Amino acid sequence: MDRQGHAGAGRWLGLALPAVALALVLGSLLGNPALRALLAAAWGRIAPMAVLAVLPVQLAAILVCTMAQQALRPGIPFRASFVARLVRDAAHNLLIFPPGLGEVVGARALVLLGGRVRMATALRVLDLTAEILAEVPYMMLAGWVLWHWWAGSGSAIARPALSHGRETAWGVVALLLLAGLAGIVWRRLRHTRLGRRLRAEAHLLGRELRRQRVGFPAAFLLHVIGWGLSGVQVWLAARVMGVPLDLWQALAIESAATSARVILFFVPGGLGMQEAAAVLAGLALGVPAPAALAFSLVLRLRDVAFGLALLGWPLLEWRARLRAAPASG
Repeated sequence: MDRQGHAGAGRWLGLALPAVALALVLGSLLGNPALRALLAAAWGRIAPMAVLAVLPVQLAAILVCTMAQQALRPGIPFRASFVARLVRDAAHNLLIFPPGLGEVVGARALVLLGGRVRMATALRVLDLTAEILAEVPYMMLAGWVLWHWWAGSGSAIARPALSHGRETAWGVVALLLLAGLAGIVWRRLRHTRLGRRLRAEAHLLGRELRRQRVGFPAAFLLHVIGWGLSGVQVWLAARVMGVPLDLWQALAIESAATSARVILFFVPGGLGMQEAAAVLAGLALGVPAPAALAFSLVLRLRDVAFGLALLGWPLLEWRARLRAAPASG
């Protein structure tokens, strides 16, 4: 097989493995009558005002995340950075297949808004790293809650956890296959002209990463605040829906849901994983399963509402083409 054939096979494999993982998850969820009944009960508990109540707080969280992005010195105004963040978040939540497409769209939006390609790539790497590390304290809170429940009734938590073991195993296999494929491709490319260009670009990208990492501590702290605002959204939704919930409990439920998406990133959009984690954390805190699942669905509906920002991507592409047309002519 020639190089183009290997590249084509690699692209198709990269798309097929997440698709298989997603099909397994959705099939296991939709094929279970009890889970379908739980989903229907949770949907019936959602109050429209609960979704509306979380939208202003989500907007504040996006502004905080934009400040974190600006701390990494992207070289574009705050307004442009805010638009890029809106587009990135919308793509991350709606364009779930293949996984990671949201980060690519986010980097592209930064370039279209005046940033440089290398800067945008380095910024997305550092910003995503800061975002994941900022989730760690909340992961620890969710882990503490689940651990105490496990210690009190281990068999009760084991059953729902094992129901997702098959999907997790398939995800691990997919990751190993992708890693092996990447190694084979790199060994074939490293001594070619393209390989030398890639090594040179990696060196320049490393310089850009070192320049931006000065603002990494500030970006990390701002993302900690941003994640906390996500917990506030669950707390507000619970109050609107009449579910008694303390703020720290809301933080634990939201943290469990988000942690599942972060850890099981190979499942597109964390579909099913976010919801299962929210239910587990809710049960550990004495929240009925339909209510805990409703909280997760409120967050999904919030993402759909802010997903309208994804329309900004083709508009940015169109504006860039208009600007390039006189120059090419």
